[in-house]
Amino acid sequence: MTSKPKILVVDDAGPVVILCVNVLQALGYAIRAANQGEAAIELVRKEPFDLLVVDYKMPGMNGFEVLEQARRIRPDMVCMLMTAHGTPDIINEATRLGFNYILLKPFTPSELRGAVDKVLARKS
Repeated sequence: MTSKPKILVVDDAGPVVILCVNVLQALGYAIRAANQGEAAIELVRKEPFDLLVVDYKMPGMNGFEVLEQARRIRPDMVCMLMTAHGTPDIINEATRLGFNYILLKPFTPSELRGAVDKVLARKS
């Protein structure tokens, strides 16, 4: 990747989106954000993203549904799940569906940076 990766952050919690956008923009990433799954899928249809960072539990589409639809559109996009619901069932399902990383909430800016670096290193 010659240019900085483009990241889509999807979460219905405004403070989480703001944290992610601020931390990742400070690292030089190109960031877009959506507060619901349907809006995220529209963005994925219109723009290429290197990384999808999506919350598990949201009204409407959950993170698993967002992943499945987004991967149909952009199969090469890497995906990271954020969740406060890190039960074994959810983690196993996320792994089965192909999430490249699972970030448990609450997380620190440092944990977010480390997770994004790790996931994007797999893509390159």
